[in-house]
Amino acid sequence: MDGVDAASPAVGKEAVAAPEIPAQSPATENPLIEADANIGMPDLDELERARANAGCEVSNDIGDVDDIRIYCAMPADVRAFLERENTCQHFAGEEAYDQERRVELEAADKRYCQGRERIFADLYERHHADCALREALIGVGNRYDLFTDVAPDHCRPQDVR
Repeated sequence: MDGVDAASPAVGKEAVAAPEIPAQSPATENPLIEADANIGMPDLDELERARANAGCEVSNDIGDVDDIRIYCAMPADVRAFLERENTCQHFAGEEAYDQERRVELEAADKRYCQGRERIFADLYERHHADCALREALIGVGNRYDLFTDVAPDHCRPQDVR
C-alpha cells in the first residue's frame, strides 16, 4: 500500500497541521463535506480526473472518488486510514471462487478490515476539534458504515474555514 503500514492503528499520533481545504467547487460549499454524489462504481476516466484534480499524488489504493477528493487535505493518519479502508472495501467485494482465494480473502480481511471501527473512532476523537476535518470524517463514516456509536455533530458554517 504505497509504503504505508495501515494495519497499524497507531499511525500518526503526533500533532498535525490543520488540513488546507481544496478550492471550492460550485456544487458544494465545502468539498470535504461532499455527500456521496457518486453512487455506484466510478469509471476509470472519472477516477483519473479526480486524481488529476486532487492537488497531490493520491495512493493507488484509493478507489473511491469522494476519498480521492479529500485525500490531499487530510493528515497522514487519516490518509493511511483511507488507504486501509479502500483496500478493505476492495477485498470485501471479491468472491471466494475457490479455497485458495478464500484463504487470501480471509487474510486480507484480517489485515485491512478487522478493527476498522475502533481505528476510525480513534481518528474521529483525535481530530474532533478541527471542524472541517471532523466534517470530512463524518462523510467517510457515512460512506463506510463506521458510525457505530458516534453521533455525527455538524459544524456551524462559521466554524468551517
